[in-house]
Amino acid sequence: MAHQDLLYTAKDAILQYLRDVPYSQATVHYYDCCMENIIRYCQNEGIEEFDLSAAHKFTEYQSDRAERKEVSQIYSLTMRKAAFVLADYLMTGEIIWGRRNYHEITLPTEYQFLLNDFAVVMKGTLSEGSVRLIIQVVKCFLLYLEEEQCHQIQHLTADHIQRYIVREAPKYKANRVNLTWPLKKFLSYLQTNGLCLFKADAIFMNPIRKRSKVLPAFDMEETSSIIQSIGTDSILEKRDHAIVRLALSTGLRGTDIFNLRLSDIDWKNNVLHVIQEKNNTALTLPLMPDVGNAIADYILHGRPKTDEPYVFLSVKRPYKKLASHTNGANLMKRYLGNAEILHVAGDGKTFHAFRRTAGTDMIRSGIPLTTVSQMLGHNSLESTRRYLSLHDEMLAECPMPIGILGTKKEGLA
Repeated sequence: MAHQDLLYTAKDAILQYLRDVPYSQATVHYYDCCMENIIRYCQNEGIEEFDLSAAHKFTEYQSDRAERKEVSQIYSLTMRKAAFVLADYLMTGEIIWGRRNYHEITLPTEYQFLLNDFAVVMKGTLSEGSVRLIIQVVKCFLLYLEEEQCHQIQHLTADHIQRYIVREAPKYKANRVNLTWPLKKFLSYLQTNGLCLFKADAIFMNPIRKRSKVLPAFDMEETSSIIQSIGTDSILEKRDHAIVRLALSTGLRGTDIFNLRLSDIDWKNNVLHVIQEKNNTALTLPLMPDVGNAIADYILHGRPKTDEPYVFLSVKRPYKKLASHTNGANLMKRYLGNAEILHVAGDGKTFHAFRRTAGTDMIRSGIPLTTVSQMLGHNSLESTRRYLSLHDEMLAECPMPIGILGTKKEGLA
């Protein structure tokens, strides 16, 4: 199929997506005109493949036109969005309509296709959060190879990997495995596909035992302040209030909360049925009255009327499931400041802190460790034991009495 035919096929798919959202007829027509302009631009410039690099060049062209007052700034930005959505669809077959970082450095086409294929392989074996971490690290590594003039993956050497690890290691002082593990996965993928001609296992040998970092939970005063800082008037507040109540009551991971479906709630028996994304195990959790009331209030008076099966949706069209890695962080930004809770990078006061808080509260309430482990969906008690170190009152009871030690009173000279 000729490239122009591919462009028109992609355009038709995107316009149909907008109709299905549904956007207004005027909006669909507007983006139709935008993509027609992009297709004409490709014809005039002799562009055979409209990828992300071409989308950047087209965006620069539109920005120059806006500076010369030939078109409005809003028109230029709309054309930018249309160009990147079109490029994404041509490269991946997916329509990515949400917000994006347009200033992000892009990979050459060969490396981008390689990264896309690697991401597909990883999605079949790992959780969403793990895949996101791996792809982020590998993309930075591929950009580094470009800097080193290694333009083809077949020219990759062990020296490239070693120099990259040395350069990036200071950024991963707390957990070096977050750097080496993704690279090891990527090299394994390359070896499986015959793209890497050397064994890289020795590069990643790490005789030092991985440290287990303990991050804090919110105390009772902080959780109360957070809940009180969230109103229940707007649709956004109703949704966020229900999310925070659910997180503090059940200890569910953010990804499992945002993946929660309407069919997962058993209103008759007041329980939730959840399949954890991280380990694919089933959980049945009690739905407490305050949590159930908050969710019901959102569903009845805030949730958009749509066929989407998920409970928590975006407040603007297109109404889609929330992405845990961004919406969890955005939620904390909205309300930690209102609750007068200071948050700095690395202090652990993230959305996941709600899970640690729930686990700690269960232990504080005297619930046996094995029960807490089951409710949190841990595969091992060792994962749950970390919550003991967050419970200061229990730790205060643990120290050995010093009465058995020989002591004597001495005066100061």
